[in-house]
Amino acid sequence: MTRHKLPAPAGDASRQPRLFALSSSLAVLQADATVHLMPFQRNGLPRAGWIMGIKPISDTASVHGNHWEQHPRGDEILTLLEGSLRVVLAADAGAECELKVVAGESLVVPQGWWHRLEVGQPGRLMFVTPATDSEHRLHRPHDQED
Repeated sequence: MTRHKLPAPAGDASRQPRLFALSSSLAVLQADATVHLMPFQRNGLPRAGWIMGIKPISDTASVHGNHWEQHPRGDEILTLLEGSLRVVLAADAGAECELKVVAGESLVVPQGWWHRLEVGQPGRLMFVTPATDSEHRLHRPHDQED
């Protein structure tokens, strides 16, 4: 990509085009349709809007596979850029279902659905998710009977 110097801003400098790496920054999608950038590893999330990012997935621990998650404020989009995932879903206290997601596929996890991820093959995952009010609970595998 050819980089050209941009003209001096006439107004707010934050409203100028800017290059960034989605793998090291979160794009915070605000209700007013603006985008703010924040470091990916920063503790705490913005109090409004949606977040978008790309994260490496190496094993189930890298996707917090030991806990369930749900988003009461909206749907979540998961797009697998590389690798493979198994997504376990459950609506409320309903039965679990599993979907295998491979590179190039996307999944919409509906608002309020519990889900957890397991990595099949390492890769990279892009996500768009509500920035606030996500809920988590520990995954407790059923005890196996002899």
